[in-house]
Amino acid sequence: MPNRTRKRTDPNQILLMLIIGLSIVLVVVICLALMLGTGSINQDPELSGSVPTVSTEPNCTYPDGLILTAAPEKQEMTVMVDKLTFAGLSDPGKSLQIDGVDVPRNPDGSFSTQVFLLLGSNTITLSYDGQEQVYQITRRYAVESCKPLGDQQYSSGATIYFEVSARGGSTVEASFNGKTIQLAEDKFQMGTNTAEGFLLFTGEYKLTNTNVRDLDLGTITYTVTCDGVTETMTSGTITCLRPSDILLSNPSVTPNYGKYINVGSGYIAKIVTFSAETFNGSTVDDYSHPYNNYLPEGTMDYCSTNTVTLGQLSYVVLRSGHRVYIEKRNNPTLAWVDIVDQYRGKLPDHNEIGFDSLVVDGRHTVLTLDCLWKAPFYFDLKPQRYQNPANSSDRNYSITKLTAEYVDITFCYATKFTGTVTIPADNPLFKSAELIRQESDCILRLYLKKTGGFYGWDCYYNDEGQLCFQFLNPAKVTASENALGADLTGIKVVIDVGHGGSDPGTVRENYKGQDVYEADRNLALAKAIQKQLEAAGAEVILDRTTDVRITVDERAKILKQEKPDFCVSVHHNSIGGHPDFDRFETFYFTPFSQLATSSIRERTEESGVYSSSIMNWHHFFLARQTVCPVVLTENGYMSCNAALDKTLDQEAIEAKAVAIAEGIADYFLNINE
Repeated sequence: MPNRTRKRTDPNQILLMLIIGLSIVLVVVICLALMLGTGSINQDPELSGSVPTVSTEPNCTYPDGLILTAAPEKQEMTVMVDKLTFAGLSDPGKSLQIDGVDVPRNPDGSFSTQVFLLLGSNTITLSYDGQEQVYQITRRYAVESCKPLGDQQYSSGATIYFEVSARGGSTVEASFNGKTIQLAEDKFQMGTNTAEGFLLFTGEYKLTNTNVRDLDLGTITYTVTCDGVTETMTSGTITCLRPSDILLSNPSVTPNYGKYINVGSGYIAKIVTFSAETFNGSTVDDYSHPYNNYLPEGTMDYCSTNTVTLGQLSYVVLRSGHRVYIEKRNNPTLAWVDIVDQYRGKLPDHNEIGFDSLVVDGRHTVLTLDCLWKAPFYFDLKPQRYQNPANSSDRNYSITKLTAEYVDITFCYATKFTGTVTIPADNPLFKSAELIRQESDCILRLYLKKTGGFYGWDCYYNDEGQLCFQFLNPAKVTASENALGADLTGIKVVIDVGHGGSDPGTVRENYKGQDVYEADRNLALAKAIQKQLEAAGAEVILDRTTDVRITVDERAKILKQEKPDFCVSVHHNSIGGHPDFDRFETFYFTPFSQLATSSIRERTEESGVYSSSIMNWHHFFLARQTVCPVVLTENGYMSCNAALDKTLDQEAIEAKAVAIAEGIADYFLNINE
């Protein structure tokens, strides 16, 4: 018999058959997937058995509406999972979609579908038979929960404890009240879901115990970073309540007469800027009065726990009856400047004043006093009558002349005054002094050497903490054959050059081929005035010599630093709708600036440079400064072409400057008569 051998199967053929079989299976799976739908919605076969079914007979009935047996619990919620399940019963003859994609359903209308979530915010829209239900689902990965989260109130001095449940290995911090607090893993790990990999991170922040009113400290921002994912959560508003030991009413520390106001005790306001303007504490307005004094840096007093708000400005009322800004800004484009600092504390139950010296120092008479603490005071020129009474609707405090015979300084709460204020016979300003003792304060009355003979004042605390009043002495000027008719040697004049830099003032665009800026014209006139005054021997300082912006506070500081005998502020005016209107205008605020203003106006009127002129009282900021007479000038209307031409003509500029310089010289000659 022939020798037969068994034929062996080729391994390559076996491999080919397996590949063909697997391909057939893959095609079948793909077809089934296409039948069931694709995208972020997937049928979950494991849940289909738990979905109630209805009869599949042709005559069966379906639910009137959609019945959900699995869905998010709330329409807005935060979850830590990466997918959500929607399951239930429906009428298969009616449209059912999630985010515009048809939901696969069984013949009986049952369905079970998963929606995958992205990190962060997810909007899921479930549509059935033309009706929609929208879910806002936030998926988090790193942070599960935070405490505190909602609006919270804490007592003064309390400690806020931060608790954040985050994945292990996270970096966790809380940002609050300008501080960043790093949170660490809590060593006890009580109440956290460690089975899911979350740990408790904790930290703390101690609140101030010096506040004496409720403080809105803003919100807490929690930031958690894990595996390259950063998530944040934000709390509600955190309020630090005022302490209960602040007395809202404490008559025992408040005098019951004069301007004093019972603001309680335990809450102190301290002046933290170089000078704080005061207002009437019994009113709610923004009115500056020539008899309201400034308080120097360092002054402190009990103050109200409630603030007075007028527009964007807030004030605090002092027990002395003064009302001062808490903070202010002189222009909406500038930063806010702190005027007072407020804190908890206790002040002495009275003040004590001691006379140290009264001496002539250069151009000034300086009164130096010791004090127990830096309490407020009142400064008054008396007697002085104004055109309209206090608090009149038009606030016209113009005068015909300065009639003051003495200066009254009321030292609030000063029940003790030691030493005798003696006035040397050769003092150029004062002739005598009188102390008037009252129940809870005292008044130092300084009699002027001549009626109306007052020229300016300032107040500050020196390096030894002594209270110093600096009074401007009358400058000694003699007649001369020079152009101004007076020898101004030894006289110091500050010229305030209005506007500048980003604050150009009035602008006439494309006038005769050029843009004309008020700031430019102000500087040109100021330099011409400087030339005239220096030719007569005066020392002249311009508060700006280039096109730069200077805030009004900076201008006021220059006045305080330079301590001049005179200040003239240079501006130009403008008015719409009156192209032919033009005049020279002068303004003053303090009564001792009236004579200086009148002198400049008279000389300008005589010059014939303008068709008319006026002199008025006005509360312009720089004019409110008290260190010396301050005259604010408006040197023609740039809205008038003829007047604008004069601002560009050097000969007209010189004529304006001469008139103003002559007026300044006349003022000094007048006070020496």
